[in-house]
Amino acid sequence: MARIGDFASATVPIGPATPGAEVFDRFQSEPDTLVIAVIDSDQRPVGLIERNVFTLKMAAEFGRALYAKRPAEAFMDAAPRILDADADAETLFQSMDEGNLGGLLNGFVVTSEGRYVGVGAGVHVLQAGNAIHRRRADAMGVLASDLVRAEAEARASSRAKSEFLAVMSHEIRTPLNGVLGVAALMERELTQEGMRPYVQTILDSGQSLLHLLTDALDMSRAEAGLMTFETAPIDLDSVATDLKALWSPRAEEKNLILTVTRDTIGRDWVAGDEVRLKQLFNNLIGNALKFTEAGEVAVHISSRETDGQIALTATVDDSGPGIPEDLVGTIFEPFNTGHAGREGAGAGLGLAICRQIVERMNGNIAVERSPQGGARFRFALTLPGASPEMQAAAVQMARPTLAATLHVLIVDDNATNRFVAAKVLELFGCNTEAVEGGREAVDHVQTGAFDLILMDIKMPGMDGVQATRLIRGLSGPVARIPILALTANADPVDEVKYLEAGMDGVAQKPIQPDALLNAIHLVMDRASAQTTAVTEAA
Repeated sequence: MARIGDFASATVPIGPATPGAEVFDRFQSEPDTLVIAVIDSDQRPVGLIERNVFTLKMAAEFGRALYAKRPAEAFMDAAPRILDADADAETLFQSMDEGNLGGLLNGFVVTSEGRYVGVGAGVHVLQAGNAIHRRRADAMGVLASDLVRAEAEARASSRAKSEFLAVMSHEIRTPLNGVLGVAALMERELTQEGMRPYVQTILDSGQSLLHLLTDALDMSRAEAGLMTFETAPIDLDSVATDLKALWSPRAEEKNLILTVTRDTIGRDWVAGDEVRLKQLFNNLIGNALKFTEAGEVAVHISSRETDGQIALTATVDDSGPGIPEDLVGTIFEPFNTGHAGREGAGAGLGLAICRQIVERMNGNIAVERSPQGGARFRFALTLPGASPEMQAAAVQMARPTLAATLHVLIVDDNATNRFVAAKVLELFGCNTEAVEGGREAVDHVQTGAFDLILMDIKMPGMDGVQATRLIRGLSGPVARIPILALTANADPVDEVKYLEAGMDGVAQKPIQPDALLNAIHLVMDRASAQTTAVTEAA
């Protein structure tokens, strides 16, 4: 704390009877003295003489004759400003108005327990102000440093949490791959219809767990600033068709009407992240179907051109219980699970992720009362239009079967994963061989003729990335075998690393047959195009 006494000058005071001539001589011999205090016999201040005021009096006509012999009490300021030496200078200055603060510049007396300590003037006020501002600057510097450190620690903590969740996700996805993979195979080959509901329960429960894992990871990535977006052409017509196909079975199970309409003719191609856009729709539609017991869920997608871009607006209406007014302000907060009327709201991450996605795409999302009586979720995005060249280069969905029988090498350290992958590939008409690690994969590809390698990433000894780099470093056609990462690492940042290491594509665990088939088609088509280009160049 900056004390008033710290800036006072311990100038020798005078008594009330001191003659003016003696005061004048003091000012003449002490050029740095600006004020002199007048005190009584008990060291208590009774007045103050300010240098400029007194010298002007002495310089006036007959001034010396008038004041030289007069006692100080005759020409002193008998009501000086008196300040306590222990007072906080900053608090004092803040409590004074402009007039009182200006008065301090003319001089003041500093006391301790009522007795004289020193005097102050304008220069002392300036010194105090400078000290206060310097202290503030130092405090702000420390605060800024603390904030930077706290922010760094928070980011590190958030990243650590994200990394921990990623590791846990991998460890959970690996056994889940076995559960869902075997259940999916059972469903395809099931002959006992009475067992089908049990198998479906396994699939539904596993998919719910997988969805929860994905939401937790996405929320963690968003908080850590790691949520990624990829720009590619998006056909809004195809998005609407896919949404209808995906959610119609669920609507039929609950005897609900699901409609997906669009008003995008002529403006149905945009550039953005299709996966994130579908995730946004899926969360909103899934919620609407979950909380609607009777009636309809209506999805509408519209677009219009504005300033050379496409303004996309979407609404999801339902006839469910709606959102109470007191929850509207917090419905997009993480872990908000609502209350009575919306039981079974899960972990409360879906809508929070929706907000993160929309805000990262510079859009907005809101909830209101639906004309159908339930909730209406509306979001708006402004996206670039996809050029004709981008549309022509858009990735096409996979054909239902492979055009040729492929000989595939499965590389995975988990026996269950190898079994599931082999059985799914058999459904596609593929022949398979399997090895347990990266080193075995590098050796095995040099002894057999393989059309494709399914490569796990995290394996003891040599991982999938190291094995891929070694295979790409071999000589001859074996170095160009298409390699498809089959991984439980559900992080787009990691996917980029796999592609940079020489892999041709990435498929996620748990294995979903249709998604795996599509990934294989894309990888094989790309490899075929590269082979054709090399042949033509030769």
